[in-house]
Amino acid sequence: MDSITKNKWIQYEEKENVKLRLFCLPYAGGGSSIYRLWQKSMPEHIQVCKIQLPGRENRIDEQAIDSMEDLVKTLAKQLFNYLDKPFALFGHSMGAMATYELAKYLSNNTPYSPKHVFVSGCRTPNTPHNHITYHLEGEEFIDSLRQRGGTNEVLLNNKDYMKMVEPTLRADLKLIERWHHNDIETLNCPLTVLGGVNDTLVLPTNLKQWHQYTNKIFELKLFEGDHFFINDDSHNIASIVANTLKQ
Repeated sequence: MDSITKNKWIQYEEKENVKLRLFCLPYAGGGSSIYRLWQKSMPEHIQVCKIQLPGRENRIDEQAIDSMEDLVKTLAKQLFNYLDKPFALFGHSMGAMATYELAKYLSNNTPYSPKHVFVSGCRTPNTPHNHITYHLEGEEFIDSLRQRGGTNEVLLNNKDYMKMVEPTLRADLKLIERWHHNDIETLNCPLTVLGGVNDTLVLPTNLKQWHQYTNKIFELKLFEGDHFFINDDSHNIASIVANTLKQ
């Protein structure tokens, strides 16, 4: 079944007897298509709702949001009418940062709180990002993307493509690189953290520190691969998320 977009922020398949919605947020520069096959791995009662942020895929002509506060408030507003059923949140890298912040915001400012939060490929909020790149220009910016990984070399060398996506990538990196909280604010729901054993951007040792961010059950699951392991093992990850939510 094709995804339906009644709200340009949210894509999902129509399903009967939905008992839980899983909202999935993408990594920097990524779109909702990252999660295009996840619904197939879910039981009938779980509805995958893929978040499409501005500045990518079918929203490429829109300006990306470079403020975490603005992004979270906007997401909360867009999701509000979809929170009539229990829900969980999943995000990878930048999406994981927004997932954690969204979970906090909803819990503190609305009657709704997630039943489960999944943080994937993401440092803890109290770990600063010391290598700032979003302000770089020209080839320096391209080189920083190359070192980060996740972008095909052919695309990095395609000037027309990079001209089109650079504003979004720059905005996303600004979100990532400026995200930092010394105070530890715990979630009142189970927290599952996922990571790649060969991830050099977010080391598994840092992932373990996420246990401080929940007063409920904490689990850490590691997968083969680097920072973008989610692209290499998508089906297995989706199945693990499904099994976790069935418990």
